[in-house]
Amino acid sequence: MKRRSFIQAIASTFPAQALSRTISAPDFSAINVPNGNYQPGRIVNEYTALLPGEKELLEEKIEVRGINAELQTVDVSLPEKRTLTASQTVHGWKLLAILPWHNGTATAVFEKHVTHRGALAFISADRELARIPKYVGHLRKIRPRQTNTLHGLKFERPAKFIPGPDTLGEYILQSSEDPCYENVAALGPEYTGWTLVSDDGVGGMRSLWLEPDGKTRQFGADPENLWAPDVNGRLFDPSRLLALPYLYAYVPGYSKRTMLGGYLPAADIGVWNPQTGLGYEVMMVLSGAGERKPIARVRAILPADQSGAFREFPDVTAPSIADGEMDRYWNGTAAEFYDSLLGLWQRWNDFFDRGTQVEIPDEWLSNAAKGGIVLSRCSYRGLEPSYQIGEGGYTKIPERSHALFPVAHYEFVWAQQLWNLAAQVEPHFQHYLSQYILPDGNFLYCTQDQVEAPLNTGVFLQNSARAYDYTGDTAALRERLPVLRRMIGFVMKRYEYAKARFPGNDPRHGLIWGSPEADNGSTSDDTPDSHSYYYQNAAWIWRGLKEHGRCLQRAGKDEADPALAAEGQQISELAQQVRTDIERSLQLTLESRNAEMKGAGITPFAAFDVSRKLSQLSSYENHRYMMDWWTADWGNSELDEGHLRHRALAGLEILGMNVARDKIYGADSGSLLTANFMEHGTLAARIRSSDYRPFLLTLYSNLCYAMDSGNSFAPEDALLPGGFAGEGVAWNWSPVVNSVLQPTMGLRWLLCWEESDRDIIHLQKAAPKHWFQGGNRIVVKNCPTRFGAISWSTESQVIRGTNTWNITLQLSTSATFQADIVVHIHAADDQLLRTTNLGRIEKNSVVIPATSLVGKSKIHLQGTS
Repeated sequence: MKRRSFIQAIASTFPAQALSRTISAPDFSAINVPNGNYQPGRIVNEYTALLPGEKELLEEKIEVRGINAELQTVDVSLPEKRTLTASQTVHGWKLLAILPWHNGTATAVFEKHVTHRGALAFISADRELARIPKYVGHLRKIRPRQTNTLHGLKFERPAKFIPGPDTLGEYILQSSEDPCYENVAALGPEYTGWTLVSDDGVGGMRSLWLEPDGKTRQFGADPENLWAPDVNGRLFDPSRLLALPYLYAYVPGYSKRTMLGGYLPAADIGVWNPQTGLGYEVMMVLSGAGERKPIARVRAILPADQSGAFREFPDVTAPSIADGEMDRYWNGTAAEFYDSLLGLWQRWNDFFDRGTQVEIPDEWLSNAAKGGIVLSRCSYRGLEPSYQIGEGGYTKIPERSHALFPVAHYEFVWAQQLWNLAAQVEPHFQHYLSQYILPDGNFLYCTQDQVEAPLNTGVFLQNSARAYDYTGDTAALRERLPVLRRMIGFVMKRYEYAKARFPGNDPRHGLIWGSPEADNGSTSDDTPDSHSYYYQNAAWIWRGLKEHGRCLQRAGKDEADPALAAEGQQISELAQQVRTDIERSLQLTLESRNAEMKGAGITPFAAFDVSRKLSQLSSYENHRYMMDWWTADWGNSELDEGHLRHRALAGLEILGMNVARDKIYGADSGSLLTANFMEHGTLAARIRSSDYRPFLLTLYSNLCYAMDSGNSFAPEDALLPGGFAGEGVAWNWSPVVNSVLQPTMGLRWLLCWEESDRDIIHLQKAAPKHWFQGGNRIVVKNCPTRFGAISWSTESQVIRGTNTWNITLQLSTSATFQADIVVHIHAADDQLLRTTNLGRIEKNSVVIPATSLVGKSKIHLQGTS
């Protein structure tokens, strides 16, 4: 049964009165949804939107003919020739500062704003050093995220949560549009988080969080703050820099929180007061010097009848006033601020230039993907791991407990590998293995406060295999091997125990005993009988062994090392035996399900999980156990779909996200949350489907509701919708590594997804159809796969009423690329592909067999739809 038909069918299993009281919305029949095709309500993405002509304004060439650092003047041509001093403006470009000695070159810093955005240009007399995009534009345009509930459906918190069908999700999926920010975000209020100020390896305790109004969460170092915080206040408070701060008082919602440049660990926050018609902007960076001190700039619109006196402080510069605006700097000079910012931009650009580079029509999504990597790397203390982003409830120094969460570290490594940063993350990977795997092969995390799922060993094995696939670094592989052998030995003892204790007709025979999740495990009760025997533990151990065995055989062949190849062969045979045992167990459990589970095709979580009602689904089963099953990629689509059916029947999905009602808020509470730290499991399941739109729905819903859409603040458990940092208990709103990396992994899979057990690579598998509108481009460079790196560009045009597309593929291994490449084209007008000059057409994709790639490094595809 097709997915949409199935959803419509199961909706009938819910009582009509329950449908009218669901979190999502009433039944479609009760609202104004037109028959046939319809367009959902849309809003503008004000983070990246450019009005006609604004792109050209921000890209305008500025020619600097000379810089006099002593006189603080700049000779420019824009296009007329002018000599400017600080704060003067020409063609909307304001000279902010002169850096007398940035890497030996005098550099002028200019700034310009348009409606929703802006730019900072760093230009020397020789060349332009950088043009950093800003996502705060005219301050008067700042407002709460708008809604556009065109057909009466709204995403809002009810007085009481009653599980029901994902009506909101189906509203988007049944429309004529693919899910995107503009139609998903239009349904409800945004999540409001804090903005991080940090840098690579700085760690949580030396980072700063800024609240929506720009104040730091941290208080100053003055001892008087302990008894008089209302007098001395936060470490940084922008109101201290304003003459009449009461005129700028923060009105909830009127804050635009962004990362400078879209993904730098530097804050750019705009605040607007709609009552007074005034606003200000806060920008903050850490200095590049050894002390890594924070430096801030405040830009503020001045009242027309400005008469207030600016207060003087030893750590604040005198105000610079021009054109009705004030600029002032805290804890450093303007030159120090911009010199630090330019250095930050250059270093992070260099970092990403060594990885995969992406140009897509959705700049906002691309920024979020990079932002996740940046935030997570900034939270590591050097090579020391972290679960918490910045300083917060999960910060542990020295590292222990949640800082050592294996799930966080494996995703930290995994996500960067997918972005061709395997070499850059290898030191972190090896450090964790060397420092936090015990002599018996268990995770050190497991001997402290909690016991984590043994499945993590399988993920670490896959990460190791992927590292070799993408880099070919045999030395790094050999360094990992002694630890990986201990880890394999640890889980194999549990596997052999289950085989020895339980006969072959017992479904526990050949499974892996252990905790399914840290919160459900205890060091005082870690025995073979403490938990059910969960299939995601077994499936991931099989997957890890399979990939590890394949990797060692490949490395043995590459290095002409028969011992390594023999070890790989032995592990591959072990993986096959594990697979056989799991298959036998699954068959026994599936056959033993009660009639209700069988009729609905519900997939069991564990041995003896055979008797339950369709609506019975615990939070951990929803947000963790099925996620781990999906990421293991067992290869049985019916079992994958069984978990999705279970979620739908239990009514625990909203806009494609897993949801749960947390018990701490009471059974009758309307509080609803999504544990998005494992949502990559849902994404992994849905990228394998032939229907790409549910993948997009989950991805965009997470970005629009489970994280701050501007600064990528992503809590472990986001209260939906309209949550905010500080709401509820600490573990709900604590931002964590896994959560911020959801867009990072999601965008990579959207663009390039490798099938696990077949030699097939899918390009653009989940690219939305509006990306293929005439004039749009998709460009990906240096995307790693286990078959070699691949680069490609897709350009779409409409020629004489016909959709045409031109694709250029560049392969790194010209001798042979041993995988079929499937290029997906989702025509903007929903037409199927008609012609191609290479390969064969299969509905909305072109399949290029590996045999067509032999000896080729560059391939050109052309076709129409």
